[in-house]
This record gives sequence, C-alpha cells and structure tokens, in this order.
Amino acid sequence: MLNWSTHLLTEYFAAVNAAEDEDEAIRNAVERAVEMVEAEVGAVVRDGHVHGAYGFGGPAPAGALHAVATGEGRLIAPGIGDLYAVASPLGDIAADALVVGRLDESFEPEERQMLQGMAQVLGLNLRSIRVLAAERHLRAEKERQATSAQTRQRLVETLLTIQRAISGRRPLPEILDAVTSGAADLLEGATVVLMLAEGGTDRRLTIASMHGEEISPPDGVAREAMTQAAVLIRPDATGTTIAAPVRVTGEMAGSLVAHLPGTVETHAEERDQLAAFAQQVSLALTDARTVEAVREANHDPVTGLPNRALFLKILNRVLASRGTEADPTSVLFIDLDRFKVVNDSLGHDAGDQLLALVARRLRACVRASDTTARLGGDEFAALLHDSPVESATVVGERIVASIKEPFRVAGREVFIGASVGVATSREVAERSETLLHNADLAMYRAKKDGPGRVLTYEPYMHAEVLDHLSLRGDLQRALREGEFRLQYQPLIRLADGTPAGVEALIRWHSPARGFVSPVDFIPIAEEFGLIVDIGQWVLETSATQVAQWRRTYPDLGLNVNVSGHQLVHPRFADNVMRALALAGLPSSAVTLELTESVLMSEPDLGKAALHSLRALGVQLSIDDFGTGYSSLAYLRELPVDELKIDRAFIARAELTGEDLALVRTIVELAQILGLRTVAEGIENVTQLSSLRALGCGYGQGYHLCRPTDPADIPAKLESLAIVTRLRT
Repeated sequence: MLNWSTHLLTEYFAAVNAAEDEDEAIRNAVERAVEMVEAEVGAVVRDGHVHGAYGFGGPAPAGALHAVATGEGRLIAPGIGDLYAVASPLGDIAADALVVGRLDESFEPEERQMLQGMAQVLGLNLRSIRVLAAERHLRAEKERQATSAQTRQRLVETLLTIQRAISGRRPLPEILDAVTSGAADLLEGATVVLMLAEGGTDRRLTIASMHGEEISPPDGVAREAMTQAAVLIRPDATGTTIAAPVRVTGEMAGSLVAHLPGTVETHAEERDQLAAFAQQVSLALTDARTVEAVREANHDPVTGLPNRALFLKILNRVLASRGTEADPTSVLFIDLDRFKVVNDSLGHDAGDQLLALVARRLRACVRASDTTARLGGDEFAALLHDSPVESATVVGERIVASIKEPFRVAGREVFIGASVGVATSREVAERSETLLHNADLAMYRAKKDGPGRVLTYEPYMHAEVLDHLSLRGDLQRALREGEFRLQYQPLIRLADGTPAGVEALIRWHSPARGFVSPVDFIPIAEEFGLIVDIGQWVLETSATQVAQWRRTYPDLGLNVNVSGHQLVHPRFADNVMRALALAGLPSSAVTLELTESVLMSEPDLGKAALHSLRALGVQLSIDDFGTGYSSLAYLRELPVDELKIDRAFIARAELTGEDLALVRTIVELAQILGLRTVAEGIENVTQLSSLRALGCGYGQGYHLCRPTDPADIPAKLESLAIVTRLRT
C-alpha cells in the first residue's frame, strides 16, 4: 500500500494546497482520502459542522460523524450500513477531524498514519487559507499574511521534494537529512534534530540526523512527545522547543525536535510545520521498513538471489507477457552434486560460503536479462528469456563446466558438481509451476543417469516419476505386510570346495508387480529412507536363520549387504548388536559388505562408522572391488577383512591374459594387506580353475551354487560337504 500511497500523497498535497478556498480544499482532501484507502464515505467535521461530505448518496449523518470525530470507532451510514471509521485530527481542537468510513475491513496502522498526515496537511492549509482570507479584510496584516503564504509555499515545495525522494527509493539517511535540513530552513535557521529509539527494553534514543547548531540531545521532550503521542511545545532557557512524535507502522519510533528563539506564543505556525515534517519521517521510515521486509521475504539471505516464491512470480510475469508461441521461455533446474559432503565435513558456515560462490558463478553463466534463484537447499534455477531448448542446453553445459571447477572454501580447494534439467515452453498459457516441475523432472533423470549431466524434459519422464512414487508406496506396504523374502548363496572355499558361509539376498514378489529385482527397488528404498528399516529386517532375519544352521555347521558365516544410509545412521552399530543378541549369533560370524562408492561418498563418516563396527567384532568386506575409485592409501586406512572381486573381471567364459593380470593384481594386493579375497560370478569350471590357480581364496557363482530358499540350504550345504569329503 505504501508504495503507491506515497506517490498519490504527492498529488494530494498539490490538490489541497492549490485550492482557493476552504470548501474546495476540504472537497479535494476528502475525495482523495476516500479513494486512497478504498473507503466508501468521508467528510470533515469542523467548527461543529460537517463539510465536504462524500459518498453518502444523500444528507450526511451529522450526529454519527460528530460521534466518530470525538472517539467512536463505527459509523452508521443510511443506505450503506455499519462502517469501520477513523477520525484524524486537523489540529489542536479534538473535534475537528477528517473522518473516513469503510465497509468491509478495519483500517491498518499504516493507513491511519497516512490519514493523520493528510489531516494535518489539510488543517495547516485551512488555517493558511483563513490567514489569506484575513489578509483581504485586514490590510494591516498584509505583510504578515504575505510571509505566511511564502512559508506555506516553501513548506509545500519542501515536502514535495521529500516525497519524491521517498518514492524514488533514495537511501534512508539521505531522506532523513533532507527532512532535518528542510525543516531548519523553513523554520528560519532553527536547529532540528531527529531522535530515533533503538531496540531493547530501555528504548534508548539516539540522534539519527541533525541540522543547525549543535545542541545537547533533547531526550526529555523527545521521549515525552512519544509517550503522549502528541506534538509538544515547551519554553526553555534560550527560547522554545517543539517536539513531534515519529511513528513506524503505527508504533512510536522517535521524535523530530526543533529549537527556536522566541516565546511559545509566537510559534504556533511552526508547531504545525514541524508536525508535517514528522509525518514525512514516519512515511520514510515505514516505507524503508516495508521495502526491506519485502526483500527479506523474496530473497535468499545466503546468496542474495531471489527465492522460490519470487522466482515463480517473475516466471509467471514472463509467461503472461509473451505474445506468441514464437517466444520460447526456458527454465533450468540445477542440483549440486556432493554438496552435502562439504556441508557435513567443513560445517554450515563453509556450506553457506560455497552456496554464495555457486550463486556468483551461476550469474556469470547467464545473460544480465535472465534470472537466477536459489530454490532451497542445494537447488538453484535459471530463467532464460526468449531462449529455445538448444540455447538453454548450451547454458546448462556451461553451468556444469563452471561448477566443476574447484572452489576455495575455508582455506582449501573443494570440488563439487551439478546436474541440470531443462524445460522449454512456447505455450501462451503455460503455468510457471508446471514449467519448473518439468525442469525438476529432467534434472532428476539427469542425476539418475550420473552426475554432471544436462537433460531436456520429455513427457515420458512424468510417467516415470509417477511409477517411481507408486513404487515407493508399494515398498512401504511390502515392509509393513511382510512381502520380502530372503534367499542365501553359499560362499565356497576354492581350495577344497567346502562352504564357508552364506550371503543373504533380499527378494520381493509384489502382488501387483510380480517379481521386482533388487536393482530396481533398492535405489528407491535408499532415496526415500526406507533402506534403514529394510536393512534391519534383513540383518535380524538372516542372523536368526544362520544361528539355527550353525547348530549343524558351527563355522558357518553370514555375509549381509549394507547401504550407505545404514552405515552413517547414528544407531547402526547398536542396531547390529541388538540383531545379533536377539539371534544368539556371535559377532565374529558376521561380515558386513559395503561397496567402494558408498565408502568414498562420505569418507570421513564412513571411516568412523567402520571403526565403530570393527570394535563390535564384526568383519567388514568391500563389495564390487575394482569398480570404484578408492585409492590404495585410503584402502590401507580402512579396517576391512575382505575384498570381493567384482564379477566384471571374470565375466568372460574364458579369461583373457588381461583379465588374469587384473585379478592377480587384486589377489596379490589383498595378500599384502592381509585380506581374504572372494570372486563373484563364477559361472563355469574354466573360471573356477583360473581363480584357484591365481590363489583366490573364496568364490560365489551359479557354477558353485545358485541363490537358494532357506528350506533348501541345509541340503545344499550337506551336498557340498559330501563332495568335499569324496575329493579328499
């Protein structure tokens, strides 16, 4: 409201002060006041009479208006109804007031404050008009009246200048200095001081602006004017002091104080002039606070970029302004890769610093006319005006390349990445939420394909996400209703063929979907946080089962796959111990398997968690070894017991010389580090013979034993044991 009211208030000053008589001034004031606050009726109560009644459609209810002028908050208007009403005094006489009534809603503090300023200006003008009228009848007063007219004109010009500065968003200190200097010039060289209250319980007053000779801070009269909410005029040792209260959004915020020579009786007009200036201070401060509040509500405090709400408003405006389908609008949805690692390892201050640096690079990747925003967390967006999908994709690739470069954060180089989704629209009636959502879907698909990608939205992605969400719901139901089952695949000692343990493998046969591969549902469970509960079920169920089999096969071990989400869960070690205690299975019989990628995604957290688990007595294995990116130095720091060679190294029916060299290197590395090796995916006798010759300790695969239901495992173990005995 204040953004347009300050502009219209300038017109109000001009219209009221241009009036040649009191009736015209009152009519102009009432009509503009009613229009500015969107009220139904208005009038001026003055000298016991109603003037300038507007909007009543008939005779104004004089009695009701007088009641409002003396304190009543409601106005009964015949033919209109029961109105909210506000009376703004024109001057010292309480019953003289500008009265405005509105039907549907009460008046806000800002509206009341504005109406008070308008009423004071009107009162000042009416008094000036009467002075001018007296000039025509009292020739002896001609010179004084001329001076008063000049002062009035100077007041209007000064106030208009200040109003233009407020409307033009000049810096607040500049506006406040203009107020004190303008008031001092108008008051014939008086010293004018603006004192504002600080925050806190004591509300200490400080000088915000001063013009004229330096004087002692007038705390006493300034605070008294605030307390009484009225303009005060007081004699002092060297003249007269006038103090007018200043309000911000209806609350007392300080006082504008002027010190003048002469007696109190000679400064009645100056009192009104200072009150008018105080209103300008109130408007300027309120406007500045409103602008700042709007900015805080629409901008991200960390990066300074527009937030999601403002971005959607801007996008709505751009989409609505397009004339034809030939004006393409593109949106980029940007998600940072590995940001959480930086935030968790270096702290939130470093994370905020990194986000601010990312924002700077994003702005450098787009045109000045484009809009970048932070949507929340580590998600950003860019709005590209008049940009087809080809150009938007180029910008997306530029962003990925820029974010890939190292950042200097907290005294060290930090490497992150970005995934970008692109959505472009030529539809005249496109909705901003839809376009942003489509870009989000494309980003999600790009991230799923691998980090550092740029992908353009296609309609199939929407159906893919719906299926994704549906699968999440089915997973929750499966866990709740016990739809998961376990199979077990033995780990065979390659030297003699004896079973050394079993690996627990989760299976899901959905009533609606049929068999669902773990490759499809495990990533969904990890994404939505279900993997912790699913993993705990696997651990508890398999531990109980293997504890039963160990009564016959006392050396049988259990291997269980562990997700990265489980590993960094604060109670994971406690959950493992509880599962083993309930099953009666010793911790030394359990090997937890983790992939290289899980360990390297959050190395510090992963290392700490592994040491906690190792202290419990469980053994640890790196699954799919050789396909990740861990270094030898990092591997030496990990408290692991086993390396599982990924099936990709022995996938050929007959291993090549290169295959054998790679496997030999891994086996020798494990021997140096004192680790046992397990080869996955052994499918034929040739592979088995090659791995035995290379010194690999253990193996798994269909050639040795397929994954088997729990009821059939004892028979499988027994048959393997018999074969071993026959060989020996």
